Amino acid sequence: MEKTVAGTNATLEAIQRRFLEQHLSAAWLTRACAICSQPARRYCVERMMAPKKAIRLRPEDIKPLVKSVGGCLATDRITVEGRPVGYMYRESPQDELDSGWRFMAGDESDAYMDDANNHGVYPVNTIANYDPDIIAHLNEAVGAAFLRDPKTGEFMSAEDSAGDDDQGHDVDGPVAVGDFALSPSWALSLPREFHRRVENGDLVLSSPGLTLYIVAWNNDKNDRIASRLGQLKKSVPAEAFEPIDTRRRDLAQFSYRLVEDGVQAVQGFVVAPTGHLQVSIYFDDAADLETARAIFLSMRGVDADAARPT
Repeated sequence: MEKTVAGTNATLEAIQRRFLEQHLSAAWLTRACAICSQPARRYCVERMMAPKKAIRLRPEDIKPLVKSVGGCLATDRITVEGRPVGYMYRESPQDELDSGWRFMAGDESDAYMDDANNHGVYPVNTIANYDPDIIAHLNEAVGAAFLRDPKTGEFMSAEDSAGDDDQGHDVDGPVAVGDFALSPSWALSLPREFHRRVENGDLVLSSPGLTLYIVAWNNDKNDRIASRLGQLKKSVPAEAFEPIDTRRRDLAQFSYRLVEDGVQAVQGFVVAPTGHLQVSIYFDDAADLETARAIFLSMRGVDADAARPT
């Protein structure tokens, strides 16, 4: 199974697919060299990726601020509108040319992020020219995430800079509420506002008393839903209790309760033809059990009619 990133502040599956199809082939490198007349590692993404976009910096304005780190994704809020980077994180690279870095202004709406045309693929050095403040963090490992502190203007670790209230949940960062698209393949419904971040490649949604960890996996072997769920159930801890098995057309949901280090949780799997979600929902108060279960049951595939075995 191939792990994918679900959600974050963008629908990255579509963007990364575009990245792979258009920018990580030998033909693309050759074309890039022809455009910028530079060695392959100093490719001119701007001129090829979005020739109709009014990119703020001209190729001749780009200075070599950092050594070759690879490619990255950045929103037009930065490269077209000139906003500073407000949120940056690093996920597992898709290719040897991909650094894994993703850059956003931090105020992009869900609708904006859902449109792949609002994103571009650039050398990391290009984004460093737009905002040199990112340079100090570029050597951080996969899983690193940084938010710009609105008070100081400095970048801080997303975990450290997300101010905690008296109930211990993150109060900074992008917000998700209502019907929320985790990715082009998955969605869920949230009854109230949740703050979201990426932590070690997992999507984390947090609200007072509730914290969700969600990991998405592809169905790269075309497993049938029943077979895939059967295999996943083998990983359920022996101490799990109150299992609930829900089936409907092109979707299977299996959840159970667990207590980890004194913290209550609803955990489980949501399986669709395209893959599955691995979910952990932690809650502080027993009164939130039903809310946790309702959120779990709201998780669904948004392309359930895909031509995959069921």
